[in-house]
Amino acid sequence: MSDSTPELPARDVFDVYVDRYGPRLLLWVWDRAEGELDRHVSCAGFGSLQSIPMSAVRLLVDHLCAEEMIDAVGGPGPAAVAPVVMLRAAGATRARRLQALRANAAERTRHAARAILHWIHANAHRQPLRISGFLDSPDVFFLGEALSRSEVARALTFLAAEGLITCEGPPFDHGVGSHVALTSQGVAAVLTGATDIGAYVARQREFRRPTQHTHIEAGTIEHLTQGDSDHSVHTAIEMHTALPPAGLARLIEELAPALDLDPESAAALRRSVRSLVGGGGPDDEPPPDRQRGLMEGIRRMLGTAPDTVGRQLLLDAVGQALGRLLGG
Repeated sequence: MSDSTPELPARDVFDVYVDRYGPRLLLWVWDRAEGELDRHVSCAGFGSLQSIPMSAVRLLVDHLCAEEMIDAVGGPGPAAVAPVVMLRAAGATRARRLQALRANAAERTRHAARAILHWIHANAHRQPLRISGFLDSPDVFFLGEALSRSEVARALTFLAAEGLITCEGPPFDHGVGSHVALTSQGVAAVLTGATDIGAYVARQREFRRPTQHTHIEAGTIEHLTQGDSDHSVHTAIEMHTALPPAGLARLIEELAPALDLDPESAAALRRSVRSLVGGGGPDDEPPPDRQRGLMEGIRRMLGTAPDTVGRQLLLDAVGQALGRLLGG
């Protein structure tokens, strides 16, 4: 269960180490100092808690001192001796932000999903691999605080439902099996370096959508949708002429249901589209300045939607229409 690092690690290894353990050490010092800036805190317990050597703890202390988060009391000492530190004002401020992050349920779930996948990948040689081993590993900690058994179980349920892992054998918690293994999709998630597993899953789901070919010409909108054996998405967009307001409005109304906007944003988009059309005829269109303002607002709303083929198509169409208004 132990992590180790050489006393003088390579820069990329050291950066990973600092990213993992630096926030934990800062929060650990902040907790024991109870937020007070002049209290001496020994780092002896941190190394044993995280299963890292004291030489690594001293490297982390040096890094936090260089960032002016903490001060070392008495200056540098032997590598094997636990350093004593004091919290600085900047360190207390950052620690408060980290504490809020540590208490955020969504962030904890994201960490759990990512940490479980990487832990399974690193221990795939152990068969059967029991998830109880994760609870005894440093990976279970999120910013210095261990995930609960139920948090781990919820993450397992999500990963299994999305086809990234299998959970079989005796029950672990909440009906989830205790023997875990990665699927080919789970291995891919690890090897691609995905840090937000939820976002990775959403992207993969988007890639598996049926093929959509969209051709846009002035006054003509045609959609041809079909699937292919690879379930990949290909988009062909032909913009021969910028769409007039009425045509742009029809295109937005047609593609809006697939944008996955929240109800409030979707309603705001519909209102802007109706205002863009005016009475429906060419003579009823809003003046150019009003059209430009509406299109800019529509573009901002589209910018908040998930990154999909339809969203990109509409952003391109709005950009073309704005260019026409500006004489481009």
